[in-house]
Amino acid sequence: MSEQMSRNDFHEFLPKSLGTQMIVSGLTTLVEDERFDPRQALQILEIAGQECFFALHEIKKEVSK
Repeated sequence: MSEQMSRNDFHEFLPKSLGTQMIVSGLTTLVEDERFDPRQALQILEIAGQECFFALHEIKKEVSK
């Protein structure tokens, strides 16, 4: 998937994607169990994405071979 995902795409994709379900579950856990504010949970997600980007890019190159 090279294009940006729309909200509709996300809602169609969610039931089929364990990884996406885990992301949503993780955000829910941050708010419900770890008592983060929803904004803080989304900030954590943003930082995690930034910190993992290059490693994920390398993984994508490896699995594309």
